[in-house]
Amino acid sequence: MYIKRSLIALSLALVAATAQASPDDRDGAYVYGGVGKTHGNWKVPAAHGASGAKQKQSGSQKGYVLGAGYRFGPYLAAETSFDTTIGNRRQAGSGVFTSRAFNVGGVGLIPVGEHVELFGKVAVGSRQQGILAPAGTDQKRVKQNRFATTPSVGANVYLTDALALRAEYTIPMSANKKVQQAAGVEKMRLNSWNVGMSYAF
Repeated sequence: MYIKRSLIALSLALVAATAQASPDDRDGAYVYGGVGKTHGNWKVPAAHGASGAKQKQSGSQKGYVLGAGYRFGPYLAAETSFDTTIGNRRQAGSGVFTSRAFNVGGVGLIPVGEHVELFGKVAVGSRQQGILAPAGTDQKRVKQNRFATTPSVGANVYLTDALALRAEYTIPMSANKKVQQAAGVEKMRLNSWNVGMSYAF
C-alpha cells in the first residue's frame, strides 16, 4: 500500500506542476530499463505454522526490467519486456522466491501537459516462478512456467523530447500454484515496482 500511495502522490504532484503545457508528438520506437522489487504476500496454513507465528507473511526480492516499445500516437503504444529477480543465491533458514517473465502488451497513455503522461498496460507472456530451498537441505529447486496476463500502471516524466523518467507498478496477481504448494503456503499474491529511464529514437 505504501508503494501505491507514493506513486499516486508523485503522479499527482507532477500533474499539478505541468498541467498548463501541451503534449508533443512522440511517435516512434523507444527503449527503457529500470530497477525495483518484487513483493510477495502469502498466508501460512494454520496446521503448518509454528505456535504464535503470524499466519500472514511477506517478503521481497530485488530485480530489474528491460523493454522496448513503439508509439502509434499520443494515446497508444505496444511494448515487449523482460524482467527478473536478482540475488537468487540460497540462504540459510529460509527459501528464496525467484521470478522472471517475457511479455508483450498494449499500452494506453494519457498525456498530462508537455512533460508528463500516465499509462496503463496489459501484457501477456511466459512467466517462470520458482522456490530455492534453504541452504543445507536436499530439496531441489521447484519452478513452473505459465502463460499469464499482467496488468500495470505508471507514469513518464520527460526531461527532454527523447529522455524520460519512468515509474511502473504491477497490479497484484496470484503466484503459480506449483510454487505455492512447494513453499507450503496459500494465497500468495505478487506485485512489483520499478523506476528507471526511457529513450525515444
